[in-house]
Amino acid sequence: MEKNIFLPAGICVRLADATDDAFLFSLFCEARPELAYLPLPPAQVETLLAQQYQLQQRGYANQYPTARNWIIECESQVVGKIMLAELVNFIHIVDFVIAFSWRSRGIGSAVLNAVKHYASAQSLGLSLQVERQNIAAKRLYTRIGFNVCQLTVTHQAMECK
Repeated sequence: MEKNIFLPAGICVRLADATDDAFLFSLFCEARPELAYLPLPPAQVETLLAQQYQLQQRGYANQYPTARNWIIECESQVVGKIMLAELVNFIHIVDFVIAFSWRSRGIGSAVLNAVKHYASAQSLGLSLQVERQNIAAKRLYTRIGFNVCQLTVTHQAMECK
């Protein structure tokens, strides 16, 4: 897939490897700033984050055994990740995170558009789930062409054809 995703100059994706583990954990932690407000010592918060991260990774592996993490780089800096599961009739975006300091620069849009074009070229649909409270992400996904196809109490399932 790496060679079939066309991104603007300066942005690229590559498969994650073991050297990316610390970065992937830091992205997970960055996306959960509310945990810093828990009335716990910092060491306990770190332990909680590590446990939640491991649970998330096991959950992804169980639900999407074919999923692969792709590291997003911009200007030779590691800036985010996208986890994709290539299924029978569609590609599912399992997880997608751009580091806060790199947001609002068009990187997320560029990556999503590239994945959208890749899926289309393979005659596959594209799907994801987003937390209902994540307004910024929902705005981005809608702008890319995703439409809500299912609602739960906490999430929206979205598809892009």
